[in-house]
Order: sequence, then C-alpha cells, then structure tokens
Amino acid sequence: MPLKFDHTVVRRKCGVTDNNRGDELTSLLDAITAVTEDTGLADVLQRIVEAACALVDARYGALGVVGDNGQLTQFVHTGMSAEQVQQLGALPRGGGVLGLLLTDPYPIRLADLSSHPAAGGFPAHHPVMRTFLGAPIRVRDEVFGNLYLTEKRDGTPFTTVDEARIVALSALAGSAIANTRQLEQLRERERWRDAVLQLAVSLLSGGAVSDALREIAAAAHILFGGVAACILTHDQSDNAAIAAVCGPIDATSLSTVPFAQLQDDNTVDENTSKVFGDGQALWTRLEDGDSATILGVGLTRPATARDYEELASFVGTARLALARQRAAEDVAALELVAERERIGRDLHDTVIQELFATGLSLQALARRNQNDDAVVGPINAAVDQIDATVKQIRSTIFSLHQLPTDASVRSALMQITGEMSSLLPSPIRVTFTGAVDTLIGDTVAHHVVPVLREALTNVVKHAGASTVRVDVAVVGDMLMLTVSDDGVGIVQGRIHGHGMRNMVERAKACGGQCDVTATPGVGTIVTWQVPVHR
Repeated sequence: MPLKFDHTVVRRKCGVTDNNRGDELTSLLDAITAVTEDTGLADVLQRIVEAACALVDARYGALGVVGDNGQLTQFVHTGMSAEQVQQLGALPRGGGVLGLLLTDPYPIRLADLSSHPAAGGFPAHHPVMRTFLGAPIRVRDEVFGNLYLTEKRDGTPFTTVDEARIVALSALAGSAIANTRQLEQLRERERWRDAVLQLAVSLLSGGAVSDALREIAAAAHILFGGVAACILTHDQSDNAAIAAVCGPIDATSLSTVPFAQLQDDNTVDENTSKVFGDGQALWTRLEDGDSATILGVGLTRPATARDYEELASFVGTARLALARQRAAEDVAALELVAERERIGRDLHDTVIQELFATGLSLQALARRNQNDDAVVGPINAAVDQIDATVKQIRSTIFSLHQLPTDASVRSALMQITGEMSSLLPSPIRVTFTGAVDTLIGDTVAHHVVPVLREALTNVVKHAGASTVRVDVAVVGDMLMLTVSDDGVGIVQGRIHGHGMRNMVERAKACGGQCDVTATPGVGTIVTWQVPVHR
C-alpha cells in the first residue's frame, strides 16, 4: 500500500506558507505522491531523484546508494542525455564533494562546487555544475544513500527553503524506500519458497540424477538472477568437469580449475569467476564422497550475506532431494539387474536349448546326406550361423549380468557427450557397437575417457561445427573411437598441438595409434584405435 502523510505537517516542515502555497505546494504534493507510489525499488529511486529536481528546480539530480564498503554502489541520475552518460563512462563512486556526505551525513549547500577544498574537478565531457545541494536519505537510522542536486535553473544558489524541502523529501523518501524494500523482500521470500517447493516436487517425482542436476542448475540460475549456473564434478585428473549447466559459461577455462579449490562451502572465488565471464562466482558443495559435485552461480554484483543464507537454504533442499534421487536410482538399478537375471535364464533355458536342438537335427540331416554336396553345404552354413547366434546370445547374457553403474565406460563417454552437447548447436550423435563395457580393459578405459573429452573440447573451441558424431566400436580385439565434425577443419599447426599430442601418446601407451583427417571447410575426423586388452 502507498504511504499516507499529513500534508499540513509536511507543508509546514518544507517551508510552504499560505503566501507561497500555489504552484510550490502543488509541486511538493506531486513529489510526495511520486515517491510513495507502490512500485519496485528501482522505480522508486528514479522517482525520488526526479521529484527532488522538480521540487527545487534543479537541472541535474542524482541518488547515490551507499554500499557496505562505504562507497557508492549505485548511482541513479537525471538531467543528462544518453550521449553525455556514454561519454562520461564509469559513474561516480563517492569521490570529491560527493564524498562529503559519506563521511559526514548532513545536508550541505554550496554556491560554487569548484571553490570547495574537497573539489576534485570534473572529467572530460562532464556538464558544467556550480551550485550544489546534498542531503542524506536515512532508512531506520542508517544512511541508505545521498541526494545530490546541482544547477538551479534560474542560475541562483540553492536557498535555505530549498534545503528544508529536500531534507523533508529525503525523510519521506527514506520511509518510501523502507516500505518498498519490505514489500520486495516479502515477494522475494514468496518467490523463493515457491521455487524451492517446485524444485523439491520436481526432483522427488523421479527421473535420472543427470536430469535432477540440470533442474538444480536451472533453478539456481533463475533464483539468483545471475549470468549462469553450473554443477561441476571432477575428471580423472581431478580438474573440474561439467555435470550440468544453465546459461552461458566459458567451458574452456574449466580445464585450469582444480576441483579441490572449490571444495569449501560458500566460496567466493575471483580466480574462477572467468567461468561466468565478468562478475563474481559463488561456489558451494552440493554432494560429497565419490559423487562429489559443486554448484556455482555467476553473479552480476558482489555477493551479500543474504546470498549466502538463500544459497544455504536452496542447497539444503537440493541435497535432500538429490540423495533420494540417487537412492531411487540404485533401487531401480537392482530391480533392473533382477529382471536381466530372469531374461538371461529364459534365454539360456529356452532359446539356446532350442537352437542347440535345431543344430543337432541339421547335423544329423547332413550325415544322412553326406554324399550330396548340394545339401550338405547349406546345412553346414546354417549350423555355423546357429553357433554364431548362440555365441551372441551368451555374450548378451553376460552383459545383462553387469550392473549399470556410473563407473562404466559407456556411461562415462555418454556423460562427456552430454556435457559437450550443451556447448554445441545440436546434440552430439553417439553410437556404440560391440560389448564396450565388458571387453575394454582397465588401462584402455583409463585412456579413452580423457581422449574423448580432449577431442570434443577441440571441436567446441576450434571447429565451429553444426553437427558432431561419436562412434565407439569394439571389433575383434580392437577398440575404435571416431569423432567427426562438419566444422572448418583443423589447421595444420593445431594437428600437432598439445591436445593432439596427448591423444597420440595415450594411443601409443595402449599399443595403438591416433590419426587425424582434416579437410578445410569440410570437417575433421579423429580416429583413435587401440587393442582392448591392455
């Protein structure tokens, strides 16, 4: 609700008498109405400045908001054109005469700014300003900001009556700001409550942990109103790796961020803020243990104590829901294993036995017609095909007995492609051929994951590709990883770059090789081929 005031009292405090009540009284009441309307804080501050200028007939006006560091963190102004503001560049932080009210928060009037000892001069392109009137705005006995008014339009200095009016308006403005801040805080608490409740309901409704991480990142991005949010885990080199992201981030800078550097709760880290571009990065732990994850939010302003409180509340809810999500995923995995056991038994006890019986019948038929090559040849070919089918079914039964965990090679490769897909115009197409999880040895598994990450990082950084494809195949005793894109093609110098050398060295360590085929303007194909049993 708008604040209500006794206009008789206000009129007396502002020096408006029956003799000058006309237009001046109207201006005063208009100013009071303007600053007490129920709008957002940014609108209220702008209205205060404009009302103050109108009240004392000032050409220029500004309201500087005082931050925790004692400097001006916000500068709302009126009177200058957009072109003038652009030419001036950075807005004032509280130096010169403006700083007088920061150290001594009492009204001040000057006939000539330049003659004051604290005057520091004006930057280039700054409009001429001589007369000055300033007054603090207090909210509950604390200085919220300062009103600055310059250049009375008739060329005369500001008067004691002008000062009295601005002091009274500042008092009313403080009440309006307090009222507006209360309303905004109430609305913000309601918004947080609704958003956190919606996040909890969404996470508790089921789904994959990877989906839950994406929802958490999206909710954090919205709630903090920052540039972006991301959830990080660690790769095999213990560097930060993306698990989920919402908004634009600089993924390449993560390669230089040690995961352990972000382990402390509520870390404000300037060194890692480049992940989000300009601004500040606020990090906090989301999960501990083997599945350690960290939530990062890129802010467009310095972090406040309220940010920490709200982040702790948000993360508390997210942690509980995520723990339930992982538990549900484990139960689902065990249920899947039980179902696979049943399918495996059915395949062994029925399908394989029937294929064996069919094969024995065909072999008996072949013996009875052993002198007829036209009959024996096709029968033997059919028996061979049955044997191959039995082997494939047994391989399938064996893979069915493997627990689908996040530690599998397939899931690790899919996680990387999922991370990188968010940084490309379209999702990466992935195909698997052969028993990737069951046939690849530990040494090869240790190398193939970072090789894929390096190859896709190169695509993101250099290729400018619209489509990317990843093929993982186990053929015989060889693993072949192929990454192809339709980008600009790797230039000759980068074929021998540090990342490419790493992939070649990893291939040699496994007894294999890495080849790159690059066609400028057409695309690049990286083929990494090694024996599976290393």
